[in-house]
Amino acid sequence: MSSPPLLFSAVLISAAMLGLAHAEQRTLAAPTPVVKQATPQKVRIPGTDYEISFGTRQSPSHATLPSQALLKAIVTWLSVNFDLPRDYSYPAVKLEPAPKIATFHHTGLLSDRPQDMTEVPPGQREVVAAYDPLAKTIYLPQGWSGSTPAELSVLVHEMVHHLQTLARLKYECLQASEELAYAAQDKWLRLFGRDLATDFEVDEFTLIVSTRCIY
Repeated sequence: MSSPPLLFSAVLISAAMLGLAHAEQRTLAAPTPVVKQATPQKVRIPGTDYEISFGTRQSPSHATLPSQALLKAIVTWLSVNFDLPRDYSYPAVKLEPAPKIATFHHTGLLSDRPQDMTEVPPGQREVVAAYDPLAKTIYLPQGWSGSTPAELSVLVHEMVHHLQTLARLKYECLQASEELAYAAQDKWLRLFGRDLATDFEVDEFTLIVSTRCIY
């Protein structure tokens, strides 16, 4: 898998480090033992003719990129439920190692060189996926297969950032753009009887910290 060129101009690097690289900053943790209800085996995405099946032979058990049919269903669903454009200019989607995604989120460089990884601030929550608005590319972790509601919700989160970029929406700060992404992610999870608190341990306080501008 080839990576985007690492020789950005100083302007582009500065822009990325100032917040152009959106990211969903939670690990893909397994759901906690206590859940509201079992995940249904089949769910038709409202407003589309796309059906998602879990626990069947059709469910991928290995790493795979999302299909255009899935991306189309997500765009349609997002446009119906949120103030986002129904724009079918899909992003590129690539699978990358988690440390490489974290380095990109914090430095603007898609690099696995140790000297670049040392720039990642210690003590930060783990970054599981990221969106690069300059390259219009979503980076998902290696091993992503879309075989669980949690994995699919991470893709939905990053698709929100892609549509925000296409619509050239402006926000007071990077964190403010996360409010819509988390809201969409939670609403998507609820289609399957899940939520952010159940699958990602994201509670109300975490959402406030993650979506408010702090100066």
